[in-house]
Amino acid sequence: MKFLFSHKEKNQYAARNPQYASAITYSVLRSFPKLLLALLALPLLLSCSSGDSSKSKPTEPLERLDPTSAALYPARQKATANDFTVTLMNGDPFQLSGQKGKVVLMNIWATWCAPCADEMPDFVDLYEEYRDEGLVILGVSIDEQGRSVVKPFMEKFNVTYPMFIDDGTIMEKYGPTMGIPTTYIIDKQGDLRYFSVGALTKKELEPRLKELLAENAEA
Repeated sequence: MKFLFSHKEKNQYAARNPQYASAITYSVLRSFPKLLLALLALPLLLSCSSGDSSKSKPTEPLERLDPTSAALYPARQKATANDFTVTLMNGDPFQLSGQKGKVVLMNIWATWCAPCADEMPDFVDLYEEYRDEGLVILGVSIDEQGRSVVKPFMEKFNVTYPMFIDDGTIMEKYGPTMGIPTTYIIDKQGDLRYFSVGALTKKELEPRLKELLAENAEA
């Protein structure tokens, strides 16, 4: 697994966005077993890292375009996003590596998370506006009740973008998170470009997505 965003950087999100504390706490408690394993593995990860970690500096967030939005952090290094293959709620297969040539916004969320509900209408707007230009939005629900709560929620918010109820496949590769909503943005080459914890807005995302959509897939 490639660690493009450090735990320190994820903690910075929590500090900058105290309104998400309850969701963050709940998410951490639910993912405690994986979090504990990650902490136990930390010495090994540090021993395998190259260079002097004491001199490394945390990645600074992008300048916010919307003060009401969570901040976006750029990836510290260019690396391919971890691939996965899942079956969407509508029965269609979805493979991340099969989306090359498109920009993928992957949003990890849950129906009980108020900030997740806040950002969902903006995601729907962005998807409807830019899907024909190559934008893919993948919702990843971590609701333990599954379809019985996710389907009514999608209908309430008129969600039209692909949705997957995680069975551990996504969190195995992209968790544990410091909270939800957590969003990853992957460029046309399949590289992780941005990461965020907290509710994002259309005003914050749209210019970033338009830049990625304008990039050459072979760059």
